[in-house]
Amino acid sequence: MEHYDKRVLTFLDILGFERLVDESRSNPELIGKIARILGRSKDVALSSSNMSPKVLQVEPDKYTYHVFSDTSVISGPYTSHDDVNFLSWWVMSYQYLMWKEELTFIRGAIVYGDIYENEGVVFGPAMIDAYHLERDKEKAHWPRVLVDESLLDKVTQAERERDLLEFLRQDNDNMTYLDYLRELFHLRVLAENKRVIGEREKDFGMPVALFQDHKKAIMAQCENVLHEKDKQKEILRKYVELSKYHNSTIDRLLQITNDLISNNGIVCEFFDDQDKAKKMATYKPKYSAEEHPEQSDMLNILTAAINRLIENPPKDVLDTLGIEVIGETADVEFGRAIRTLSRETPQALSKLEKELQESMIDIDGLVLND
Repeated sequence: MEHYDKRVLTFLDILGFERLVDESRSNPELIGKIARILGRSKDVALSSSNMSPKVLQVEPDKYTYHVFSDTSVISGPYTSHDDVNFLSWWVMSYQYLMWKEELTFIRGAIVYGDIYENEGVVFGPAMIDAYHLERDKEKAHWPRVLVDESLLDKVTQAERERDLLEFLRQDNDNMTYLDYLRELFHLRVLAENKRVIGEREKDFGMPVALFQDHKKAIMAQCENVLHEKDKQKEILRKYVELSKYHNSTIDRLLQITNDLISNNGIVCEFFDDQDKAKKMATYKPKYSAEEHPEQSDMLNILTAAINRLIENPPKDVLDTLGIEVIGETADVEFGRAIRTLSRETPQALSKLEKELQESMIDIDGLVLND
């Protein structure tokens, strides 16, 4: 007898897809672009399935993937909180690829519920719930991926609180969604760390470039809106709201950057801990994002500034590529390098602050005249 299974399901839609297909009637060159866009989600799904089990304790072969028209669906079992992390990572990677390389955005929902899947057939109450949540103009009125309470109820309170500190966000509308800009900023910083200490890792580029690329995609979509004959203001409103999310994310990082610049004692204390850790032959700094996720923003802002210094080291640092701030080292010049970084980091933070400010979007300039 056939039956439903309880699974986590993501339902994702590509914004502006109908307009793009309509334009392809008179411009066949767009057909290839449409096919490429639709292939992106599959590429991400395949790469995600190859994630090391050391990173997340999941079973990728138990996840299924479907695509039809502009809609992508991926589902999997909920056996632990790692499954939430896995699907969230997959979705945010897809979001990143779409606006970075295709200048378009994703809207969607992640739910937990009953689903039937067999030989390419997929349906069930969870699919309906995800569809309605993604289509709800009051809840998903701008390009974001909502996380339904049906899934949040599965995680512990501690996991939920930690997720809100790391990759989930709640605004005044009380809707929970993937905070992809903030999470991707953290991933870029981590990629910089791994690259600097010699591990082979994908280079996400300088962290601030993330916001510059995101801004470029938003402005491109706003330019497209100007050519719309119908629903021009309604469509533009989505990108105004997206721009508010963009700016608020930068504002959050700017506030921390300003605090670090104005309170150099925090910076000195951070480096002092590294020096003590070196002398004790253990690496356990006081400021640990793993133990204190509420400090992850501060640590990543600080690390972004440190990485910039390591890329262009001051003359009086002999060998900064092995500084223990970002990994284990046998560098005999460690103490000297730490003192130099402690002194130079505020200047690097100031440069970072300027780039963040330049990445802000002039929202007033997006509003159409009546």
